[in-house]
Amino acid sequence: MHSTWRFDPTSLRLFIATCEEGSIARAAERESMVPSAVSKRITELEEAVGASLLYRHKKGVQLTPAGTCLLGHARHVLDELMKMSADLSQFASGERGHVRVYANRSSIIQFLPDDLNRFRSAHPGIDIELEERTSEQTVEAVLSNLCDLGIGAGLEHAREHGLSVHDYRLDRLVLVVRQDHPLAGHAPLHFADSLVYNHIALHRDSPLYQTLEQAARTARKAINYGVHLQSFDAVCRMIQGGLGIAVLPDRAICEAPYAPALTTVALLDEWASRQFHIVSRPDEFLGTTCRGFLEFLKAGG
Repeated sequence: MHSTWRFDPTSLRLFIATCEEGSIARAAERESMVPSAVSKRITELEEAVGASLLYRHKKGVQLTPAGTCLLGHARHVLDELMKMSADLSQFASGERGHVRVYANRSSIIQFLPDDLNRFRSAHPGIDIELEERTSEQTVEAVLSNLCDLGIGAGLEHAREHGLSVHDYRLDRLVLVVRQDHPLAGHAPLHFADSLVYNHIALHRDSPLYQTLEQAARTARKAINYGVHLQSFDAVCRMIQGGLGIAVLPDRAICEAPYAPALTTVALLDEWASRQFHIVSRPDEFLGTTCRGFLEFLKAGG
């Protein structure tokens, strides 16, 4: 067997990606590399091991017994390297750093602007890199180490993947209508009772859209969508124009310039109350800077 120093972290990471994706091509796409570079790294690992690690087929790859053995060790090694990196970061003062955050649209619109502003004012040397993703995508990103923290609604299930889940904020979904709409000033109602009116929808891939579709199916009713849009702002402008009503987070419109033309009606449905969570790797894998930002968010900013 060749020197163990040939088991470099990058090659091990690419090997793990290939095993998880079941294909060198898909692993290369996931890691933003060309397939030939990934294949070369795996070949070098096989040379270091002295045995084949993968059975290669037209439709993908399968682990050999040697590959199964290496996969377990590779995951352990990379986890230990991450812990080493996190431990070393504790020697830093924590006054400077970088935290990667993926968050869903609702948390970005409702909570994060104020929280990020307060945090940056108190810690000007720490950069927060924020990207919008769906709630489910934030979990996948934390698992894949594409981000340090993920923020979204209803993420308790992330614990099943070995991640830590922390309560963040609560919000309410409400029915948004124009001031002169028949439902304006109406007492709290169930979502199903609003389906006699035209609705305006967010894009079909949004979790909110899927929640409303499920609620309509449960009520054995259909939602009459006339418009599908990409943002809360666009939906509110269409409501203002009299093209329909919509279900949105209550804080999404409270300070908008068109808010005086709109009003909200409370929903009685259980799903209309949403718990937002922060998802992270276990505490021992977090650096000082990331841990400080997490504690800041958990404390409500």
